[in-house]
Amino acid sequence: MSSGGGTGDIQAVHRVAEILRLFTLNEPKVTVAEAAAQIGLNRTTLHRYFTSMVLDEILERVPDDATAYMPGRLLLQLGAVAQGQRRVLDIAPRHMDALSVETGRSVVLSLWGASGPVVSLVSEAGTHPILITVRIGSTLGPDSAQTRLFVALSKDEERAKRYLARIPDEARTKLEGTLEPCRSRGLSRIRVPSIDGVVLAAAVFDEHDVAATVALVGTTSSLPERAPEMESALLRAAAAITEELGGTGTRDAVLTDAAV
Repeated sequence: MSSGGGTGDIQAVHRVAEILRLFTLNEPKVTVAEAAAQIGLNRTTLHRYFTSMVLDEILERVPDDATAYMPGRLLLQLGAVAQGQRRVLDIAPRHMDALSVETGRSVVLSLWGASGPVVSLVSEAGTHPILITVRIGSTLGPDSAQTRLFVALSKDEERAKRYLARIPDEARTKLEGTLEPCRSRGLSRIRVPSIDGVVLAAAVFDEHDVAATVALVGTTSSLPERAPEMESALLRAAAAITEELGGTGTRDAVLTDAAV
């Protein structure tokens, strides 16, 4: 494949996508000849693509058919991640709405994205006169309660290492100093002075790892430093989502007060 960073790379990505579209539940195995017939490329070019995709674990050879290929480990990993995130997004809303109504606060669910936690769902079902909202699609920084939980509790150590290696030294040192309390307690609380706000977050687990974080967002007066009723409500909601996902994790937790 081209490595020039220009049109050739874009074309290569497009061709890989064309190959991957050939794999379906009804057609889980594909040969180079079948791909050539459907895509319209010659077999020699497609053979090079298939060989490269095998080396990168995107595809694998079918054990009992030397001419056929099937999805590889990388695709299976990505598929599991996508399926897990879809399940969280299907299960979480009713628990988030109930939590927002119970506490009167905004409730935010975040999933891990390419550059850290991404706000994926927001519930504002509560009736408190002051609600602090968070924009869906926002990527949260290394000083967020959600980032602390993901990095501290994830079983994917390589993901955590890659994330820590990308952020500035000062931010990395500060984040690393918060991880042990998060591991032992399972919750994180931060203050956001710029908006007079507080975020209180808990982790949600599926059968593999941390699947998401769910957080209460409010003002410093509506989410005081010691708020056991709010903490308990948040933990119950996180545990309920975890249970529906078939996961296990830290449920009997107390608050980590890590002020920004």
